Amino acid sequence: MHGLICKSLEEFVRDQHGEAVWRQICLRSRAPSGGFEGLRSYDDALMEVVFATAFDELGQSRSGLLEDIGHWICTHPPLEPVRRLIRFSGTSFVDLIYSLEDIHDRARIALPGLGLPKFSMTEPTANTFRICSVWHMEGGGAVLTGILRAMADDYGALALIEPGQSDRKNGKWHEFVGVTIFDQAHQEPREFTLGQGV
Repeated sequence: MHGLICKSLEEFVRDQHGEAVWRQICLRSRAPSGGFEGLRSYDDALMEVVFATAFDELGQSRSGLLEDIGHWICTHPPLEPVRRLIRFSGTSFVDLIYSLEDIHDRARIALPGLGLPKFSMTEPTANTFRICSVWHMEGGGAVLTGILRAMADDYGALALIEPGQSDRKNGKWHEFVGVTIFDQAHQEPREFTLGQGV
């Protein structure tokens, strides 16, 4: 697993729960005591242990914690460049949803080896979307749920975003997220202009 993904868990725990909690997770899971390095790769088995330890230490379900991380990535002030990059997907929340299918390939070009989930999308009815996340680890759909909930607020949209069914096929986790948009201009969106630097 790419170090940036590992580092996201580390920084989330330290920011939301404190340094002492993260040290305890490292001690129990035998994670690197000096922290994860963003440009390194780590064994998936190690990360499964680290994540499982975090779920237990924090008393949260896998989906609950990963959804919180997804939301935090888009709302934590020091990660403002990430929010801005997501906003470059388009001028509306619907534009963002349509752009999800391109994220994996764009990320691979920008940072080979990052290994983000692959997303596909269907639109059963107007303003209703069914998004499938395919990833080698369980939880891609939960992270996406958190991101979409944060970005719906960011765009000022009123939307219902719900995790759906999940199953494992051919070594990959297939997880579904349902999105129903009631109003794309429900409230004033957060400020965003293309001219600002990222």
